[in-house]
Amino acid sequence: MPAIDLARLRKQANRLVDFFFLPDEFLKHLRDTLEFYVNHTLRTVDNVAPGSNLKTYRTPPAVLTQIENELSATAEANPGFALDLADHLWEEGALETRLIAAFLLGRIPPQEEHLLPRLSVWTQQVRDPNVRTALMSTSLTRMRKETPVQFLNLIREYLHPARMRTWSNGIQALIPMIADSTHANLPTILDIIEPIIEEAPATLQNELTDLIVALYRTSASETTFMLKHILNHTENPMTTVTVRRIVTSLPPSLQNELRELLRPQTQKPAPLMEDENIDDFVVEPVAPVIEAPVIIKKTKPRKMKTDNSRIIYLHGLESTSQSGKARQFAELFPGMITPDFTGSFEERMAQLKPILGRKKNWTIIGSSFGGLMGTVFTCQHPTQVRKLVLLAPALLRKQFASYLDLETVSVPTIIVHGTEDDVVPLKPVRKVAEKLFTFLTYRIVDDGHRLQKAFEEINWEEILA
Repeated sequence: MPAIDLARLRKQANRLVDFFFLPDEFLKHLRDTLEFYVNHTLRTVDNVAPGSNLKTYRTPPAVLTQIENELSATAEANPGFALDLADHLWEEGALETRLIAAFLLGRIPPQEEHLLPRLSVWTQQVRDPNVRTALMSTSLTRMRKETPVQFLNLIREYLHPARMRTWSNGIQALIPMIADSTHANLPTILDIIEPIIEEAPATLQNELTDLIVALYRTSASETTFMLKHILNHTENPMTTVTVRRIVTSLPPSLQNELRELLRPQTQKPAPLMEDENIDDFVVEPVAPVIEAPVIIKKTKPRKMKTDNSRIIYLHGLESTSQSGKARQFAELFPGMITPDFTGSFEERMAQLKPILGRKKNWTIIGSSFGGLMGTVFTCQHPTQVRKLVLLAPALLRKQFASYLDLETVSVPTIIVHGTEDDVVPLKPVRKVAEKLFTFLTYRIVDDGHRLQKAFEEINWEEILA
């Protein structure tokens, strides 16, 4: 490999830009440039990148960086041609050409309709770790910076609970945003990744390590709080196992914070329940060889208790926390939450989010417009909701189509809807609901939109149990 002369390299890269609009000519001159800088001391017989099935020129990274720098401005000014050139580079199938293709995707405006389909197809075609990392970081550069809401929606798709095979992509894509110290949306990121950390799949130990380290560097206090919360409340035994395996790769200060929670716990005998006493137990006769009598607990059915502090009622568009249904629910379930919401849908969802936080086991009751709020939150955060109850929910495609482009969820959902509802018609709502909820119970009642008559007849304790 000849020594890299920066002036000569710059001239070669500029020459490539001259053929930007002619992909075949561009590829011809690119091959010549890459061959010129081949490192023959590293060249193998098969010329295949380690851990990959891609051929490689073994070109020094500095050469690719210079080529990308020279292409950047032209690609941004001509996104359509950049996409066409990226396609040709990808099809060339070499490590270096695919890395440049991934770079060109990152110069295309995030509004370009073909950007995400390309990204989706390419990530399924490649196993090379360097190219995959480039696709999840470099290719999303503009989307991450210019349209963070769109970027986070993409991350939610990657990290959807039912798509574990794409979790690695989601984590890799998220790390550059976390590392950006100017990004102030860390609570949203924590909300997205908390279920993934709690699930703690062993196959993603390395990715989880990188994720936690990046979070800790950005905000040590919030990351520590989240991990402690997860370890204290998780019911998944793999969570502690996986965190214990990766803890030595975490910052020492974080290791110290988590050490006590990761210590193996000795099994303690279960204490008596509050409503148990010694009369609940009987002594059975035993054989003489056993010195102590065996105590056998009588079994009797117990009614499950609902934690009212995890029940929330979301009122309708023109309603308040003092409406008839809100007051009736508060009387039936003392301690439940019945907040007020005002403003647009986005403003109301922003008011709801800090109330629910990252806590789990919520029972959400949503009436009319509040039903739309409850639906959107549940579909976006299914692991936080134990049950969803919707009263004549405003799941209307015509008015709220932009909010109803949601992923299907398996959260137990009960909908109560009146046949005489002249505000939110039953049939179109049921059609939407049956597509969104796989665990759906529909209760059709002879009542209007406010469900005043049905409210008195329904056994709400049974529904919310």
